[in-house]
Amino acid sequence: MAFARARTVARNLHQLLNRRPLSTASPSQGTAARAASKRAFQLGVGAGAVLTVGGVAAYLYTQSPVHLDAPSPLPAKQRRRDRSLTAAEVAKHNSKGDIWVVIDSQVWDISDFAEIHPGGIKVLEQNAGKDVTKVFKTIHPPKTLEKFLTDDNLVGYIDVDEATKIGGGKNAEDFRIEQARESLRNVDTIVCLDEFEEIAQSILTEMAASYYSTGSLRDERESWQRIRFRPRVMRKMRHIDSRTSFLGMPQPLPFFIAPAGLARLGHPDGELNITRGAAEHDVVQIVSSGASASIDEIFGEKQPDQTLFWQLYLPSDREAGAKKIKHAVELGAKAIFVTADVPVLGKRERDLKLKARSQSYEHPIAAQWKAAGASDWDAVKQRGVSDIPDTAHIDANLCWEDIPWIRKQAPGIPIVVKGVGCVEDVEEAKRHGADGVVLSTHGGRQLDGARAPIDVLVEIRKKNPELLKEIEVYIDGGARRGTDVVKALCLGAKGVGFGRSFLYAQSAFGAAGVSKAIKILEEEVHSTMRLLGANTIADLKPEMVEVSSPERWVPV
Repeated sequence: MAFARARTVARNLHQLLNRRPLSTASPSQGTAARAASKRAFQLGVGAGAVLTVGGVAAYLYTQSPVHLDAPSPLPAKQRRRDRSLTAAEVAKHNSKGDIWVVIDSQVWDISDFAEIHPGGIKVLEQNAGKDVTKVFKTIHPPKTLEKFLTDDNLVGYIDVDEATKIGGGKNAEDFRIEQARESLRNVDTIVCLDEFEEIAQSILTEMAASYYSTGSLRDERESWQRIRFRPRVMRKMRHIDSRTSFLGMPQPLPFFIAPAGLARLGHPDGELNITRGAAEHDVVQIVSSGASASIDEIFGEKQPDQTLFWQLYLPSDREAGAKKIKHAVELGAKAIFVTADVPVLGKRERDLKLKARSQSYEHPIAAQWKAAGASDWDAVKQRGVSDIPDTAHIDANLCWEDIPWIRKQAPGIPIVVKGVGCVEDVEEAKRHGADGVVLSTHGGRQLDGARAPIDVLVEIRKKNPELLKEIEVYIDGGARRGTDVVKALCLGAKGVGFGRSFLYAQSAFGAAGVSKAIKILEEEVHSTMRLLGANTIADLKPEMVEVSSPERWVPV
């Protein structure tokens, strides 16, 4: 009985302590408060010997939102999730040493994490006290919160309407994209890869559209158009066999998904969509080192018998590079594609122009480069992702002698050099033990004025055709149709890569878009082989094509 009376005292005191100050109460509320105070005092005197117990009970009660007679207090995380915060409360925590952010209506205190944030403290300070859900999900893979933060960092939650008051939430562009997605037509109505790009433009942010489309694309498309077919007729063409092999591994189709980064700019699942869609058709995906999903996530998504290759940007820190290579091999990478054409980023004008119009804008890829080890970010500031220094995370001193070192880190794994732009470097790759090369201009993003990859393939065919038998030559850049694939195979390429097309397909339709894009290419490859007069890949010969120029036709 004594404890029960003490508990009653505690509850009455707790109620009094949580009432509004008398100065803000109405007259009737003030009278009620004073009466309650008097009753509490009388109860306190009556309690006598149990006053001390009541005080302790009152203290415990005020420290927990649960009743004292509950079997045990709720976990800290659950208590915090029950704590509702206002926009004004969150916005106060907006300075170095006191940083709160909102992610999916949850409020997190990341003050202690700021100093060790891989992307640097500046970006956190810029977004302190705001809703960062959109930018966070664009850059970070799922489970990032669980990996770096604990329950102690969870402050509470905020209502959606309140979150809109602090910025960083939905804006006009978000509502435009939502409306565009609601009116998307069925993926089965798509008939060519170019349609994926046309549709994706309506559902991409301005930043995503800029990043995906920047590069000298027109020149590369024109180069493919200069290759013309010389078809053969009156051949039995009912049965077509498009099977081939990449680096000794059987493949059902002679094309692959080229490495293209930041797929989550277009769709929340990003690269995981590509992996899922590729699995349906057993088409090779080369996993980008600039992916917005982690390598562990992507390889964790693949089917047991699915073939994934991996793109490597070799860092200056060889120990770190060795760890990355070994980790990729352990996850199941069947080949390593070493990117060789990025000692420094090229001038990417669409990105630079977009930044010039928005001084507070920072490209998501910058956070990835910073996390990889960039040091001189004061020099970059807001001038553009093209200004990221060459010390960021790629070794500008990468050379041919590094190929044997890479092979040593991944014994038995094929090594391919990606970004080759002339016949002499194909010869160098063969001389230094590479298993293959990819003729590529990095999507037209690097050296302005570089020849289109298909033109380099023509050069190899003319100057040193034996190379095409001695080392596997792949091509990546500007291809948009199955006819392009067949043209390249006629000239001696082993396979053709498609990058942007799959970014656009997954942006609009997720994994279903990737699957549909593969089906379109497969049908186009098969129909082109039939119309050209080739039953198998081995039947595709150089004499089935010729190269045009403004002045004349030039047989290959």
